[in-house]
Amino acid sequence: MARHAETNSNVSRRHFLGGTVAGVAAGAWGGALAGTAQAQTGVQEIRTDVVICGSGIGGLTAAVRAQQEGASVIVLEKAYEPGGTTVHSEGVVWTSESYEQIRETAPYGDPVVQGTIFDNLPRAFDFYDDLGAPLGAGRPGSTRSRQIPPVAWVNFMVDEFERGGGTLMVETAMLRLLTNRQYEVIGVLAEGEQGLIRILANAVIVATGGWAGSAQLVTQNITRYFGSLHQRNASFGGRKPLLTGDGFWAASQIGAAPTEEGWDSFYGHGMPARPTQQMKNPLTNYSTYHGNWSVVVNLRGRRFADETQGKQDGPPRGGGEQLINQEMARQPEATSVYIWDEPINARRACAACGLGDIDKFVAFKNIGGAVATANTLQELAKQMEAWGRGIPAEVVSQQLDEYNQAAENGKAWALPIPKTITQQAVPLKQPPFYATLVQTGITATYGGLRVNAQGQVLSRSLRPIRGLYAAGVDIGNHSNYVYLGNLCVGAAFGYISGPNAAKQPAPQGGWETGPLT
Repeated sequence: MARHAETNSNVSRRHFLGGTVAGVAAGAWGGALAGTAQAQTGVQEIRTDVVICGSGIGGLTAAVRAQQEGASVIVLEKAYEPGGTTVHSEGVVWTSESYEQIRETAPYGDPVVQGTIFDNLPRAFDFYDDLGAPLGAGRPGSTRSRQIPPVAWVNFMVDEFERGGGTLMVETAMLRLLTNRQYEVIGVLAEGEQGLIRILANAVIVATGGWAGSAQLVTQNITRYFGSLHQRNASFGGRKPLLTGDGFWAASQIGAAPTEEGWDSFYGHGMPARPTQQMKNPLTNYSTYHGNWSVVVNLRGRRFADETQGKQDGPPRGGGEQLINQEMARQPEATSVYIWDEPINARRACAACGLGDIDKFVAFKNIGGAVATANTLQELAKQMEAWGRGIPAEVVSQQLDEYNQAAENGKAWALPIPKTITQQAVPLKQPPFYATLVQTGITATYGGLRVNAQGQVLSRSLRPIRGLYAAGVDIGNHSNYVYLGNLCVGAAFGYISGPNAAKQPAPQGGWETGPLT
């Protein structure tokens, strides 16, 4: 097992080192091309049963499941190594313990998607166990939560896939879907180190990880401050291609239906506001998890949303720090200040609170982030003003005084901007006090493709597009504002889409591409 010099990744060397991959890919292409004429344009052409775009938990689960049905499978990955966002995740694959709880938590989510995940996630766990994949216990008493060691799990699944005769092509991006004259998906056009490749297949599964890195989609749907967002996990500190919505764009070009809801929300956590020194991986070491316990103000020094609830409607449903992180994305420069006291520091922002066992205040300070600590809130506010970001100390002090008075009287819910969940609406009274300048981190988007319970992508007329399936967060509206898990979408729909794609018959309209492609 080798460790990549730049990324500190443990993903097996043979899967991503350029020279080795070129040799593996060339050998695989040679076998696949036997008896197939190369196109006159110089574009190489390959035939397979199923092609999968993306090698995270959704793509790899679908790949092995399709192989078990006897299909020949090719997996494309545009990054230099397999694993997608899965390989950089915390590895908790979970959903709620009851379907009713899912609907209560995210009532505007797609009930078909939510129900399919709830029903099939335990079956996906059984599938991993049967394979012998590394899979740990989940939350105590949970039947729908398990823990994967991300790098080891990805390596195991890639090995399993390749032992079954599958071909993995890294640094190979899917450019578009191919369709014939009967509007059937018959493969993909991809681009790798050796040029353009037409891969003809009975079925295509898109599992490309969503559109968190698409400036156009993020700006249209979430915030105008796209350039200020941290691409958390997925870009691995800027050294990996961004998640630019490849699957969504490709499917949309041939008439796929977008989800009706979920476009203005996403999953992520706050991270150190720039400028800082380069963050070492994993980026979760620098992610905040205690914003809901803090008082959060923007660069104007004012609270802008309920730290415990964001701006969601209805009764309190919680959701953690990621809700205030979503609202922060719409504030100037997608930036805010988290302010907390010593009890919160000891219990919520300490080494026991996040992956990597790093005290968040110390972690931010060590990489040159803007931090402050003082024995009074007034002095803390002056230090914040001294950062030179335009934060007025007087306004901060007024906001903290107003908040503390309401919280001490148990009436934080009655503030002009309430803090609704009482147990998290605690007054900041015990020094030292802490403040960090935080910017929004975005991990995964919630809007995406509309699918049915078989994993088939639906057209805008809500009919299945023949030959096109999806897995992972290319599928939209599972989570809706409140986070319901990401890895579960890949696990459950990879489990479903893989065998269904493997059973897809050859296209009725033949292999000649039509006017859409």
